[in-house]
Amino acid sequence: MAKRLRRWRAAARSWSADVRLLRERRLIAGSGLFDETLYLYEAPDVMREEAEPIEHFCRFGWREGRRPNLYFDPSWYRTRHVLGPDVNPLAHYIRTGEADGYRPVSYFDPAWYAHAYRLPRGTSPLAHYLTHRRSQLFAPNPHFDLAFYLGRYGAEIGPNRDPFAHLLRCGGGRDLDPSPTFDTAAYRRARMTGNPAPAETPWGAADLRVPLVHAIDAQYRRS
Repeated sequence: MAKRLRRWRAAARSWSADVRLLRERRLIAGSGLFDETLYLYEAPDVMREEAEPIEHFCRFGWREGRRPNLYFDPSWYRTRHVLGPDVNPLAHYIRTGEADGYRPVSYFDPAWYAHAYRLPRGTSPLAHYLTHRRSQLFAPNPHFDLAFYLGRYGAEIGPNRDPFAHLLRCGGGRDLDPSPTFDTAAYRRARMTGNPAPAETPWGAADLRVPLVHAIDAQYRRS
């Protein structure tokens, strides 16, 4: 009787996990927050295995810190917002986190974004930004002066490119000012000496080498 009960409980747990996985896959697939191209680019092992990207993310990827898009770091989100060990961070963000003002990464501010660009109620700020980030009309946070940055680096960036992604890619090795009020070189000299700040993932570590991201992350930690 005891063995039969244990088998029944194990089967029930397996069924419950399968149902949860199916719901998370459907939720994420319909959210506009999963960039399959980026996911496969950063996970060549998934491509080799010919795994379905969203299913891989829901089963394994978020636990391994793999990004579903350029502006969502699962490890950062789980740490900052203290999620349980079995909570898919992207599913949490879609269901409640974004509406509660949680950030998907330090340098995307959904509450500010929704207000600044007057998004209709019910519109996901992050999904909107991911859709339009290459238009060069939208900034992910109030500290990034889009017109200023394009004025300085627009020729280098070129059309149909995400300006903030350019800062993330190039700002760790070059002192690119994101606004007229943020002196990148001065900030680096004053605040970024010694050992680099800890990060959960390789891209998190790379982001923190960008002075503006370093400043935003430090401010967010204090809030």
